[in-house]
Amino acid sequence: MPLFFGLSFVGTKVALRGFHPLLLATTRFTVAGLVLYAIWRLRRGGERLTVADYKRLALLGFVSLTIYFCFETIGISRTTASAASILIATIPIFVSVLGALFLKERNSTGQWAGVLVSFAGVVGLVVLGGGVAGGSLFGNLLVLGAAFCASVYEIMARRLFVGAPAAVSPSGTDSTDGAPAVPPPGAAALRSALAITAFQNLFGALFMAPLAVIEAALFGVKRPTAAAGLGLGYLIVFCSVLAYLLLNFGLSHVQASKASTFTNLTPIVAVAGAFLLLHERFTLWQGVAAGVVVAGVWLANRRGVAELTVPATEG
Repeated sequence: MPLFFGLSFVGTKVALRGFHPLLLATTRFTVAGLVLYAIWRLRRGGERLTVADYKRLALLGFVSLTIYFCFETIGISRTTASAASILIATIPIFVSVLGALFLKERNSTGQWAGVLVSFAGVVGLVVLGGGVAGGSLFGNLLVLGAAFCASVYEIMARRLFVGAPAAVSPSGTDSTDGAPAVPPPGAAALRSALAITAFQNLFGALFMAPLAVIEAALFGVKRPTAAAGLGLGYLIVFCSVLAYLLLNFGLSHVQASKASTFTNLTPIVAVAGAFLLLHERFTLWQGVAAGVVVAGVWLANRRGVAELTVPATEG
């Protein structure tokens, strides 16, 4: 997932040469959503969705795609790919706090330490990297807003998979009888990463389309280049389809705060991709800071600090 998302910053910069930001996002979500929806409909044993499910998925698509990509895509158009990816790596900080507040997740000392170490690496990439020239305060703030939206999305998606949080003891069991913690009765949970990914794309496209029409009326429509088309194709196949499937599948197995720590691998891939493909500057200090990020991810996810995970029914 971090590999695909990391290269998405390069793909977006390339695609923006032939598309305005909101039209790019709308096209991406529409195609990916239709492909995933077709696969979901053809699967045997797909779950039946209720009106309540559709409402939750609509909200998920609005937050995770419409708002998030308004911020991120416009932000990337006003800053560098490496700077944007670094700012996106603040997601685990937001998720750890929101997960503790709304999912009652109990983060171990090792996990908090890993999050802080990873974030120190992110700060190092910004302060010591020296490779963020060409960015702007407005663009960076938009990307930071996207990071917050992404953290809200991970909390919402986690609740879709496991339902409302149960009372859990520090050992990861139900506080009443020692049995594994499960959602309380009536707290319905979706278990299909495919269904969630398909509908979040479709709803994201639905809410983004009016904004794309306004954008086209104000700024016109660019003539896409071959390179921009390839960038769009990468964003659809490897990001909107594969990366989000991997992320949603992962959220069905592990707690949100632990899963979000892996997003700190994203700027490492993004900075390397920007250096190799976009010729953005990469320094020794960025390499050192990237190593600190990796160390934080390992610290938060090493054996012994993981909390109870919830198995998925879809394999």
